[in-house]
Amino acid sequence: MDNVTTWVAEKLAKNEQRLKVVDRTPEDFLVIRTKDDYTFLVAVMSVQEVVQVPHVQPLFAGANEPQLVVNVPSKTLWSGAAIEFVHSVPAAFGTMGDIARAARTKAAEYFRDKNMGFFIKAMEQHENVSTVSYVYDSVFRVDRRSGSSVIVAVIDAYNMSAEDIRNARTRVGHFDVVVKASSYGSITEQAESVAESMAAQALTFRGLMKRLAR
Repeated sequence: MDNVTTWVAEKLAKNEQRLKVVDRTPEDFLVIRTKDDYTFLVAVMSVQEVVQVPHVQPLFAGANEPQLVVNVPSKTLWSGAAIEFVHSVPAAFGTMGDIARAARTKAAEYFRDKNMGFFIKAMEQHENVSTVSYVYDSVFRVDRRSGSSVIVAVIDAYNMSAEDIRNARTRVGHFDVVVKASSYGSITEQAESVAESMAAQALTFRGLMKRLAR
């Protein structure tokens, strides 16, 4: 962990003018201070596959607890159980790029990804939805009041292609719906066809809201 923590500290020193690493705790958490003197602790991990509860639980067992846990590489998935554990502390999770975003909130432990937050809130407020829970950081189980549960994968694609659908299936496994994170762009006919071959649907946000009603 020390090597990747040092790497993050060096990257912040080189690229982030607003933030300064001023110390390290005995647990090897980075003590980060903003220009206006907001200070918070960041734990750095280097999990390659999927972040699970046993990876994050020990981070909160010492005298100091991080407000933000980041993982390098950023492409690593976070399991729903690990996310729920971190949020319950409370703390936040993310990537190195989220350190500056969390700093701007002045309450790093409550930092949440705005894009995913939008989808979660919209799904939770749907009249046919009872609960929304994380499967992974961008995949959700949506329990409905009427109808079976729906697994929703949110992907960052401007023009959603067949390759985007295949990559999502390889990365996160089963889903019933794959939805574009962006309201711009489109979904290709090939993407819709590939999703259909997987017994799934490729939808826009509006299409997702309609799907949850059925």
